[in-house]
Amino acid sequence: MRRWLQVFLALCFASALSACEEQVDKPYLKIVGGGFMFNLRYSKATYGFVARQLRTLPEGSVLEASFDLPGRNYKYVETQPAFPGKLQYKFETDGIFGIRKNTPYKVKLRLLEAKTGKELTVVEHSFQSDIDQEGLPTKPPILPGAGYELAPE
Repeated sequence: MRRWLQVFLALCFASALSACEEQVDKPYLKIVGGGFMFNLRYSKATYGFVARQLRTLPEGSVLEASFDLPGRNYKYVETQPAFPGKLQYKFETDGIFGIRKNTPYKVKLRLLEAKTGKELTVVEHSFQSDIDQEGLPTKPPILPGAGYELAPE
Protein backbone atom coordinates (compact mmCIF):
# COMPACT_ATOMS: atom_id res chain seq x y z
CA MET A 1 0.00 0.00 0.00
CA ARG A 2 2.81 2.38 0.87
CA ARG A 3 4.41 1.76 -2.53
CA TRP A 4 1.22 2.77 -4.35
CA LEU A 5 1.05 5.98 -2.33
CA GLN A 6 4.65 6.83 -3.30
CA VAL A 7 3.90 6.20 -6.99
CA PHE A 8 0.73 8.30 -6.80
CA LEU A 9 2.54 11.21 -5.11
CA ALA A 10 5.37 11.03 -7.66
CA LEU A 11 2.86 11.21 -10.53
CA CYS A 12 1.08 14.18 -8.90
CA PHE A 13 4.39 15.97 -8.44
CA ALA A 14 5.41 15.31 -12.06
CA SER A 15 2.09 16.57 -13.42
CA ALA A 16 2.33 19.70 -11.25
CA LEU A 17 5.81 20.41 -12.60
CA SER A 18 4.71 19.92 -16.20
CA ALA A 19 1.85 22.41 -15.66
CA CYS A 20 4.42 25.03 -14.65
CA GLU A 21 6.29 24.82 -17.95
CA GLU A 22 5.66 27.46 -20.59
CA GLN A 23 3.58 26.28 -23.51
CA VAL A 24 5.41 27.20 -26.71
CA ASP A 25 2.28 27.09 -28.85
CA LYS A 26 0.39 29.42 -26.49
CA PRO A 27 0.18 33.05 -27.72
CA TYR A 28 2.22 35.72 -25.93
CA LEU A 29 -0.57 38.29 -25.57
CA LYS A 30 -4.33 38.75 -25.66
CA ILE A 31 -6.42 41.93 -25.83
CA VAL A 32 -8.76 41.62 -22.85
CA GLY A 33 -10.68 44.90 -22.93
CA GLY A 34 -10.93 48.34 -24.38
CA GLY A 35 -13.02 50.77 -26.34
CA PHE A 36 -13.85 54.45 -26.65
CA MET A 37 -13.81 56.79 -23.68
CA PHE A 38 -15.25 60.29 -23.52
CA ASN A 39 -14.17 62.52 -20.66
CA LEU A 40 -16.89 65.13 -20.10
CA ARG A 41 -14.72 67.19 -17.77
CA TYR A 42 -12.27 67.94 -20.59
CA SER A 43 -14.58 67.24 -23.56
CA LYS A 44 -11.99 64.84 -24.90
CA ALA A 45 -12.43 61.46 -26.63
CA THR A 46 -9.81 58.71 -26.67
CA TYR A 47 -9.72 55.01 -27.28
CA GLY A 48 -7.52 52.31 -25.98
CA PHE A 49 -7.18 48.75 -24.78
CA VAL A 50 -5.57 46.50 -22.21
CA ALA A 51 -3.42 43.55 -23.25
CA ARG A 52 -2.68 40.66 -20.92
CA GLN A 53 0.48 38.59 -21.06
CA LEU A 54 -0.34 34.89 -21.49
CA ARG A 55 3.22 33.62 -21.30
CA THR A 56 6.60 35.14 -20.46
CA LEU A 57 7.66 37.80 -22.95
CA PRO A 58 11.24 37.65 -24.26
CA GLU A 59 13.65 39.78 -22.26
CA GLY A 60 14.07 43.28 -23.66
CA SER A 61 11.18 42.97 -26.12
CA VAL A 62 9.00 45.93 -27.09
CA LEU A 63 5.22 46.21 -27.46
CA GLU A 64 3.96 48.43 -30.28
CA ALA A 65 0.28 49.38 -30.52
CA SER A 66 -1.16 51.09 -33.60
CA PHE A 67 -4.65 52.56 -33.72
CA ASP A 68 -6.73 53.41 -36.80
CA LEU A 69 -7.85 57.02 -36.36
CA PRO A 70 -11.30 58.21 -37.43
CA GLY A 71 -11.28 60.08 -40.73
CA ARG A 72 -7.50 60.00 -41.15
CA ASN A 73 -5.14 58.01 -43.35
CA TYR A 74 -2.51 57.58 -40.66
CA LYS A 75 -2.32 55.66 -37.42
CA TYR A 76 -1.52 56.59 -33.85
CA VAL A 77 1.39 54.46 -32.61
CA GLU A 78 2.51 53.91 -29.02
CA THR A 79 5.37 51.71 -27.80
CA GLN A 80 6.18 50.31 -24.38
CA PRO A 81 9.03 48.09 -23.21
CA ALA A 82 8.10 44.66 -21.85
CA PHE A 83 8.97 44.31 -18.16
CA PRO A 84 9.58 41.03 -16.31
CA GLY A 85 6.63 40.27 -14.04
CA LYS A 86 4.29 42.82 -15.61
CA LEU A 87 1.11 41.01 -16.60
CA GLN A 88 -0.98 43.78 -18.21
CA TYR A 89 -0.19 46.66 -20.54
CA LYS A 90 -2.49 49.63 -21.19
CA PHE A 91 -2.44 51.59 -24.46
CA GLU A 92 -4.47 54.74 -25.13
CA THR A 93 -4.58 57.38 -27.86
CA ASP A 94 -4.35 61.11 -27.38
CA GLY A 95 -7.52 63.12 -28.01
CA ILE A 96 -9.28 62.08 -31.23
CA PHE A 97 -12.12 63.57 -33.28
CA GLY A 98 -14.67 62.26 -35.77
CA ILE A 99 -15.75 59.02 -34.10
CA ARG A 100 -18.69 57.47 -35.99
CA LYS A 101 -21.31 55.18 -34.50
CA ASN A 102 -21.04 51.46 -35.42
CA THR A 103 -17.85 51.98 -37.44
CA PRO A 104 -15.10 49.47 -36.62
CA TYR A 105 -11.71 50.98 -35.77
CA LYS A 106 -8.86 48.48 -35.77
CA VAL A 107 -6.00 48.22 -33.30
CA LYS A 108 -2.88 46.14 -33.86
CA LEU A 109 -0.50 45.05 -31.12
CA ARG A 110 2.92 43.78 -32.17
CA LEU A 111 5.57 42.17 -29.99
CA LEU A 112 9.00 43.07 -31.35
CA GLU A 113 12.42 41.66 -30.55
CA ALA A 114 14.49 44.43 -28.99
CA LYS A 115 17.75 44.15 -30.92
CA THR A 116 16.51 43.23 -34.38
CA GLY A 117 12.97 44.63 -34.41
CA LYS A 118 11.78 41.23 -35.65
CA GLU A 119 8.04 40.74 -35.23
CA LEU A 120 7.40 37.91 -32.77
CA THR A 121 3.60 38.09 -32.70
CA VAL A 122 0.66 40.23 -33.84
CA VAL A 123 -2.74 40.60 -32.16
CA GLU A 124 -5.52 42.52 -33.90
CA HIS A 125 -8.90 43.66 -32.61
CA SER A 126 -11.65 46.11 -33.62
CA PHE A 127 -13.61 48.51 -31.45
CA GLN A 128 -16.68 50.54 -32.29
CA SER A 129 -18.60 53.31 -30.57
CA ASP A 130 -22.29 53.21 -29.68
CA ILE A 131 -22.67 56.95 -30.40
CA ASP A 132 -21.38 59.53 -32.86
CA GLN A 133 -18.97 62.04 -31.42
CA GLU A 134 -21.07 64.83 -32.98
CA GLY A 135 -23.68 64.26 -30.26
CA LEU A 136 -21.18 65.01 -27.51
CA PRO A 137 -20.25 68.51 -26.28
CA THR A 138 -17.38 70.28 -28.06
CA LYS A 139 -16.62 72.45 -25.01
CA PRO A 140 -16.29 71.14 -21.47
CA PRO A 141 -19.69 71.45 -19.73
CA ILE A 142 -17.93 71.76 -16.37
CA LEU A 143 -15.83 74.71 -15.20
CA PRO A 144 -12.14 73.97 -14.49
CA GLY A 145 -11.31 73.54 -10.84
CA ALA A 146 -11.81 71.17 -7.97
CA GLY A 147 -15.61 71.01 -8.10
CA TYR A 148 -18.11 70.01 -10.74
CA GLU A 149 -19.75 73.40 -11.35
CA LEU A 150 -21.57 73.58 -14.68
CA ALA A 151 -20.28 76.05 -17.27
CA PRO A 152 -22.57 79.05 -17.82
CA GLU A 153 -23.19 78.18 -21.48
